Amino acid sequence: MTQHGQGRSGNRPMTQFQKPSDDEIKKIIVGGDVELLVKLADRVGETLADQKLTTSQIRNVFGTARQIQMRWGKPGSEAERQAYRDAVLLRPKLAYFAEREKQSKGGKSEGMETLQTVLEPALKLLSDNGQPNRERFERFVELFEAIVAYHKKHGGK
Repeated sequence: MTQHGQGRSGNRPMTQFQKPSDDEIKKIIVGGDVELLVKLADRVGETLADQKLTTSQIRNVFGTARQIQMRWGKPGSEAERQAYRDAVLLRPKLAYFAEREKQSKGGKSEGMETLQTVLEPALKLLSDNGQPNRERFERFVELFEAIVAYHKKHGGK
């Protein structure tokens, strides 16, 4: 990994983020690999803190994911279909926030773009043969929640 200067902790070198593979994301969201979830969340949380992504920027999207989680209904229900639809629509929301960050920082996007590279592939796995899958969405929320926790642990503001 390439060093780019000092990270948030002062002595810790900031490292270039290595995007997780599609297989890693699939093992977490589809397979439920909790150990891999924790390792990835730690790596992403540290990177987001180094990239100075604020807690409020993360929580803007995380809050929406939590609202969807609370509204998710029984299998086959209208509530489930609407929640799934809203979950899929998180993908363009992430893209919008990443672009907005890039515009506000003079063409430099880091934190939201990093978050997008992790969460978007996970969001693509929320259905099973075209049917909404609540268990996969729950794993997505667990991953996102763990990223938020590790962001804070690594000094995210």
